[in-house]
Amino acid sequence: MSELDGKIVLVTGGTRGIGFELVRSFAAEGSSVAFSGATADSVAQAAVRLKEVGAPFDACRGFVADFADADTPSRLIAEVAKAFGGIDVLVCNAGVSGPSDPWIVQAEEWDRILAVNLRAAFFCARDAAEEMGAKGGGSIVNIASVAGQIGGAATGPAYVAAKAGMIGLTRSLSRHFAKLHVRVNCVAPADIDTDMTAGWPDDLRQRLVAMTPLGRFGQVDEVSGAVLFLAGGGASFVTGQTINVNGGIYMG
Repeated sequence: MSELDGKIVLVTGGTRGIGFELVRSFAAEGSSVAFSGATADSVAQAAVRLKEVGAPFDACRGFVADFADADTPSRLIAEVAKAFGGIDVLVCNAGVSGPSDPWIVQAEEWDRILAVNLRAAFFCARDAAEEMGAKGGGSIVNIASVAGQIGGAATGPAYVAAKAGMIGLTRSLSRHFAKLHVRVNCVAPADIDTDMTAGWPDDLRQRLVAMTPLGRFGQVDEVSGAVLFLAGGGASFVTGQTINVNGGIYMG
């Protein structure tokens, strides 16, 4: 039996890419998994795909959550805790990258990128930690990015700022929530093969591969493996850390 069997997990931004694989992976471990998507359509489509890949029907439930709305994190945590009877693991994965030309970003779009990628993570973590503390503890895993460590080769300054902030936020939360027996860690992937990166121009993909010592993009299961480790008992003395899943593009 997996150590994650029976755990209640919330994955924000769980309808595609890394988030979808996280939902599938936790469900395969026997966890009950709540996941969020920005629209009802994205949540419904993810639910269909989860059935297609064999995720247990009763293990996963989707929630609509637009994190550009400041009230969404508290509402989502309350809804999930009520529906599932608490939260043991929170994975803050929801994010947006911004306009195709990040250097023409307007103030409103800048604020939206920071709200979805960073602000929402703080308020989700704050409320989830309270739920976890009432049960004796838990684990929070934030999904950052190598962009926040090297300045971004394919993304703009708003996204980079948000992901760098996620690493700092992880350290701050880990100190504050330790008294609740809630561990907080971070995973910082580099370029991962997903539906989003599949649409990147070939010259960009080749340039990024050339920058990566292992010479390829990562796979979603390589990210989920790190997240599941941090969520489980094998990482019971690990908090405030960032695991880099990046093929060696950043070594820090």
